[in-house]
Amino acid sequence: MADAPEIQNGPPAVDQTGNLTVWAVKTIADITAPKLTEIGAVTSFRITYSFETGGYSLSTPQEKTTDERLTSKTMRESLGKVTPSLSDLTYVSSTSAASAAVVLKDGGIWYLVDRRGIPQTTVATVGDPVRVVRVNLGIQQPGPVDGTGKFSLLQAAAVEDVTLAPVLVVA
Repeated sequence: MADAPEIQNGPPAVDQTGNLTVWAVKTIADITAPKLTEIGAVTSFRITYSFETGGYSLSTPQEKTTDERLTSKTMRESLGKVTPSLSDLTYVSSTSAASAAVVLKDGGIWYLVDRRGIPQTTVATVGDPVRVVRVNLGIQQPGPVDGTGKFSLLQAAAVEDVTLAPVLVVA
């Protein structure tokens, strides 16, 4: 593209507020092509609003290795492995049947499907871009108590597989 002045204040962006959906899905046959029927199954639940702020934080840092050369004045770098990580899940303690506290109670293997940039009030449709994280969840532990707010639960999450880039929901 030819050089051109940038738009004042930069490109438009989508607010995070109200535009994230996280589903807990029990079974997905192929994480690179999650089916609408899998996301909409009776064993799948929207758990977005169970999470506390920071309670669902997926990162995919990539290591950098050094490439040192004899007599070179410049140190080079190479890109290495990507290490996906999901911080311990933190969500409100609740007895509601569709809450993360109840849905994820037994731990084990789950698929967390996150859709970003589309209003949370929009039902999943074919073509939605999502990230799929296969996790092994540990036991629920009581969250910290600070005398304010709501009681919470913590749950360790070990990432077993993840789509690094968004994939599209298929029929």
